Amino acid sequence: MKNKKEIEKRIALKKFRRKLKSKEKRKNRRRAENYSYIESKKDLGEDHSYENILANWLPANLSYLLSCEGSDFHINEIGKRIPENGGRFFVPKEFSIVDNAETSYRFIQGLLGALIHQKYSKVYIDYSNCTRLDLGAQVFLDIILRDVIKFFKRCEQYKKTRPKVTEINGTNAKDENVQKLLNSVGSPVIHSNIEKKYSDIIPYKLCVHDRELNGDPIKIREQKDLDTTKLVDYVLECLKTLNRTLTPDRLDDLSTVIGEILINAEEHSTTKHRFSIGYFHEKTEGDKHFGVFRLAILNFGQTIYEKFKDPDCPNQTTVSKMKSLSDQYTKKKYFIIKGFEEETLWTLYALQDGVTSVSTDEYLKRGNGSIQFIESFFNIKGQNKEADDFSTLAILSGNTKIIFDGTYNITNGIVDGEKYKFMTFNESGKIEEKPDTKFVKYTKNYFPGTIISAKILFNEDDLTEEI
Repeated sequence: MKNKKEIEKRIALKKFRRKLKSKEKRKNRRRAENYSYIESKKDLGEDHSYENILANWLPANLSYLLSCEGSDFHINEIGKRIPENGGRFFVPKEFSIVDNAETSYRFIQGLLGALIHQKYSKVYIDYSNCTRLDLGAQVFLDIILRDVIKFFKRCEQYKKTRPKVTEINGTNAKDENVQKLLNSVGSPVIHSNIEKKYSDIIPYKLCVHDRELNGDPIKIREQKDLDTTKLVDYVLECLKTLNRTLTPDRLDDLSTVIGEILINAEEHSTTKHRFSIGYFHEKTEGDKHFGVFRLAILNFGQTIYEKFKDPDCPNQTTVSKMKSLSDQYTKKKYFIIKGFEEETLWTLYALQDGVTSVSTDEYLKRGNGSIQFIESFFNIKGQNKEADDFSTLAILSGNTKIIFDGTYNITNGIVDGEKYKFMTFNESGKIEEKPDTKFVKYTKNYFPGTIISAKILFNEDDLTEEI
């Protein structure tokens, strides 16, 4: 066992550093944002048309969404989806980009189209019909709204281009669970800094890391460490409500896993932004005391498949293996148009132990967070699917959706004398055999980046203290 005092000392040091630097970070961010704004203002020249402002002043993430070819949110696509609704947009009954993607994407398309094309002066986002609100879908919407609001503020200085949209409001949430999520980590908190406290809710508010503002490699690594500590502390706080804890070894493992996921999110982000958000709801039903933990980590930019497909991908050894595997699938006629394609296969392969898009030299300096994070999820959930048929983890990237619910687990194997872990979604445990397309599938809707979305059931009567 690792020395308990050393681990606790390291964790305490990280907490101290995080508190010490939080104020400095906010000040530097405001300074950098102001500088970026002044520079972009110069680029407009004498042309203050809305089209030129769109080209120069759109925040990075929103600009990527609107320009990404093949995306559901390309500017040409959202223009076709604007509804005639007087500016009132009804959130779907089930707002989830994992379980109800078609309807949820259409809702976001119409809303974004109306905002960018400024069809209505007042926009109301109506939650009256919504009875199930997924954290991943809500934070995706809030990130879009965050950039839209920032863009409109930039436009206000010119009389001719002042936004026609004067009001954006979320309204009419009737379902109690929807209200709690919104008022704890949703739109009111993110856009208006208005938060309601609930005795049964522990929020992990939206955490944004922006490498555009601070690209120094050392500071990026430091910020990743600080954000990791913050998220680990949050998980521990949630577990305390159910009288659970972590051993020092497992706590150290969890820190490593979360850190790897955060740094992976940064490396795969074309826009150089990384977002994370969490939400814990403690519940008592009859004699059962449990909690529901939701977590979303996402970025915008190249999808997992696009990262490896890029001719400039630094790890061509892995790319060669992927191409060879594609050839095998083609011969076996495994690929089905719009059902299971090369993108689906490569995204699944990228999750395997030892697979990374970074150079092999860089990879030797750190592990592969994907398989570790998945393994940590299974350890929290437990291996008995019948005992917990609620907990699921979903990965969306481009047109690929991969769902983990315990039906298939991680298997161990040996490659060239070294031990590796595999997640193949089939009975054989071999990546050369086609996975179960119920869990690894090609989807119609394209997520413009990668999002990891988890919902986990914590039970008070779990016997183990370890994750």
